[in-house]
Amino acid sequence: MNENRKSHSDAANRANEPRPGQEGRNDEWWENFRNLLDDQYDWPAEYTFKFVARKEQVEAVREALGDVPVKIRASSKGTYHSVTAILVVESADAVIETYEAVSRIEGVVSL
Repeated sequence: MNENRKSHSDAANRANEPRPGQEGRNDEWWENFRNLLDDQYDWPAEYTFKFVARKEQVEAVREALGDVPVKIRASSKGTYHSVTAILVVESADAVIETYEAVSRIEGVVSL
């Protein structure tokens, strides 16, 4: 795997639960996640963000991500949508800021 395109879930899984955008995260969790990102990436780097949102929340997720291309896939019943964006980010802090922005949208899950 390219050093700059390691899966974000590798870092999230190694940082223990909860993942970004989920309940219960604390300063220590974010610091561990930041350190793992810095260990795995050479900044700036492409980073893949993935979220699951109800249909009516997709636009809010898009707005939180900014003016970037996103891939959206609906669940079989259309109730939930996955939202994927590949962004070039400058630092681990930029990754965390993005997760924090999206986590303000109630009910959205970060993967």
